[in-house]
Amino acid sequence: MPESIMLCSNNRQPTMFSHKPDLDLSVVIVSYNAERLLRKCLRSIFRFQRDLSFEVIVIDNHSQDGSAGVVRNEFPEIRLMENKRNLGFSAACNQGIRSSRGRLILLLNPDTEFTKGGITRMVNFMDSHRRPGICGPRMVDPEGRLQYSCRSFPSYLTAVSSAGSLLNRLFPTNPLSSRYLLKDRDRSRTTEVDWVSGSGLLTKREVFEKIGLLDEGFFMYAEDVDFCYRAQKANISVYYVPAVEIVHHIGISTRRRPVWMRAEHHRSMYHFYRKHHQPHVVMRGMVFLGICIRLWFTVWGGFFVVIME
Repeated sequence: MPESIMLCSNNRQPTMFSHKPDLDLSVVIVSYNAERLLRKCLRSIFRFQRDLSFEVIVIDNHSQDGSAGVVRNEFPEIRLMENKRNLGFSAACNQGIRSSRGRLILLLNPDTEFTKGGITRMVNFMDSHRRPGICGPRMVDPEGRLQYSCRSFPSYLTAVSSAGSLLNRLFPTNPLSSRYLLKDRDRSRTTEVDWVSGSGLLTKREVFEKIGLLDEGFFMYAEDVDFCYRAQKANISVYYVPAVEIVHHIGISTRRRPVWMRAEHHRSMYHFYRKHHQPHVVMRGMVFLGICIRLWFTVWGGFFVVIME
């Protein structure tokens, strides 16, 4: 049965689970106006997953496209939570995490599709290696092109060297972008990395018990960076596992409000910086100004591209 849930707006993050773990895996999906791709995502899970005990929890963030109805009518075995407003990715994920029953928890975007054997291989990797507490798969777009789903932790220079930066577009082999995006890494080998994308992040239940839930100060974006950063501070390792491949239709839920989402992305960048770095007030102001300038170029650069097209 669907659950209607509203969260308090305080900063407390309870880490107590509602249930004891009695399943191998809990798949937690936060959905917002992703009806078509959500259906494909859920079908891929049930099509390819047969040999694990698992549950799927979908948290609908007040979608207006009938997404909740799709889950309710076509996938009655799924646990559906319906929010009365859009709480953001982190807060909605935490709802699913708290109520999960799996010893492993997979945070999965609704615009992803698993390939054959993917979920089992991720679980087997975690079960056969004691060191990793978090892992993420290889991600490709629908045409099979590699996505940078594992990266180094951001630095002061990430604003000018990220995947969407002008520097990376004009000079893709520049050392700043290569270092941040791990372009020189062999993407066919399992390797320890700084962080993996929350679009498909598998973690052990005890990781949440040790470092807490996702930081709800990140409405959307950078919550995965922050989670992996806190994990590594607690000596929990993060691994990239390319033997598992996920198709990621990136950005589907955000295209309706591109300017607002770009602004939110940059706000999350600044929140991460403020949270984990405590520089002089002058440096903080310079970083804030730099992020604002980057946002301006990102918004207006996209605007001019649309006009020229």
